[in-house]
Order: sequence, then C-alpha cells, then structure tokens
Amino acid sequence: MRRVVIFLLACCVCASAGAAQSARVDLVLPAAADRSTQPPTVRTIGVLSAGRTSELIRNGFPARLHYKLERWAAGTFVNDVKATAEWEFIVQYDPLAKTYKLIRATNQSAVAIGQYDSLADVDAKLAEPYPPRISLPKRGEKSYYVLSLNVEAMSLGDLDEVQRWLRGELRPAVQGHRNPGAAVSSGLRTLVVRILGGERIVYQASTGVFRP
Repeated sequence: MRRVVIFLLACCVCASAGAAQSARVDLVLPAAADRSTQPPTVRTIGVLSAGRTSELIRNGFPARLHYKLERWAAGTFVNDVKATAEWEFIVQYDPLAKTYKLIRATNQSAVAIGQYDSLADVDAKLAEPYPPRISLPKRGEKSYYVLSLNVEAMSLGDLDEVQRWLRGELRPAVQGHRNPGAAVSSGLRTLVVRILGGERIVYQASTGVFRP
C-alpha cells in the first residue's frame, strides 16, 4: 500500500501544458447536402496523453472515455434537445502482453475493438472519424450538435463489469442514468481511485447552427 500511495502522490504532478492544450475532441458536420441523412463524425485527439491519464493506464487503472452527443433544435426564443446519443471507449493495459486493449460500449453492445502496442496507437485509432448513431434533423429544421467527453480512471471492479458484458453476461447500459462500469454496481470506486478522484477531464465541442 505504501508503494501505491507514493505512486498516487507522484501522479499529482501536472502534465505539461502543451499536452493538455493539444488534447481535444472534434465534432465535424457532413457535407451540407448530407446533413439530413448522415450524422456528424467525432474525432478524439490526444486525450490519453493529457493530465495523468497515460500514467494511470500504464499502472493498471483503465481509462473510461464517456461521450454524450445532443442534437438541439434552434428556435426563435427557446432551443430544445431533440435527440441524444451516448457511448464509451475503455482503454486497458495488459502488463503480461504489454499491449493496450480498446473496448467500445453502447446501449446495445460492448465490443473489443483491438489490441495495440502503444498508447500512441490507441490515440491514432481514437482519432479516426466515428459516426455515432443519433436521429437526424428533418430538412429545413434549424439544428446544431453539442458534444461532451468525460475522461476518468476506472476501478478494477468497474472493469470486471465491462468484461462480463463482453462475455454476454450483461447488457450494456450507457443510455439513461448508468454507464459502462456502473450498470450493476452503484458506481463506488476503490480507495485508490477515490484518492485519484481529481483525475477527471472534460472536453466539449459544438457545431454551428445549420439547416439541412
């Protein structure tokens, strides 16, 4: 436990400002003619290198990347949320194989995307455009999208829950009040993760108002 506490204290050192500033999430609209038939795409840039995330992953604490995309109708006086989509990516280090596993979870399924030799390779995969499943605006409807991404450390109990989904024992529950790692458990973390509780980074992006 002493070694764990020493590691946690060491993790309190902030990452370089350059890495934090370069990390971001991009939300890109399709071509104007396709905005009533295709969703926007999401690209996640450099978030595994921001803050203490990379150290946590390498030292056995999986990272959860929770996304929430909202489609808003732009009214004259009031804007309303018309649709919501949520999904997650989970990054886990395997110290025996010395590889990083990437898992994607939605409200329908949890899928192992692949194993990678470095966090840079995982970052490259996350940087690929991802089209979330969300209902699209009708032609002529003034709309815009808002995206939030929460990056945080997971406890080993949380990860065990995800592994059970991958084996088909549970149904993922991203939508609603619960998300991967908390569908059955109450979301309680181990003492170690509580000590690390400040390690939660939030990214946001939005599109301009458009009319498909």
